[in-house]
Amino acid sequence: MKWLRLTVKAIDFSSDAVAKYVCWVILALMVITFYDVLMRYFFNSPTIWAYELVGLVFGPLWLMVGAYLLTHDEHVRMDIFWRRLSPRNQAIVDLITYTLFFFYAILVMVYGWDYFMTSFIRQDHLSMTMWKPLVWPFKLFLPLGVGLMVLAGIAKYIRDLYMAITGRKFE
Repeated sequence: MKWLRLTVKAIDFSSDAVAKYVCWVILALMVITFYDVLMRYFFNSPTIWAYELVGLVFGPLWLMVGAYLLTHDEHVRMDIFWRRLSPRNQAIVDLITYTLFFFYAILVMVYGWDYFMTSFIRQDHLSMTMWKPLVWPFKLFLPLGVGLMVLAGIAKYIRDLYMAITGRKFE
């Protein structure tokens, strides 16, 4: 049981660490956006890369914080009925829904990896702009982000299974 607790703590730690890193990236994107607005409106010299870079990076950032949201139970849930249940019954409902989540998330992770690899092999560029950045580094975050969410889901599943069986919180 000790190794299980350590595994859950390690997953929680990795989710938190990635989210803390993402916070700094968001700060950098704010600075880039400020720079672009400053150059565009005050110096009449807009950048060709800043707006697109911010757009390309925000998608992967949301994927990378998904594990944090699952770890801290901050994800979106239809809890009209769920919140009225006892903690044990909440855990049972979560076990059922997380089983469905794993099926969907693993499919997204597998197909996301194929999506990334195709782009990597072809060395795809974003062709709609003059800047034409490589796209595969951004596509890599699809399987990585979903993989982190699957790990966070496993930790949540372990906690809920313990609660459903014992009626006590997994510490």
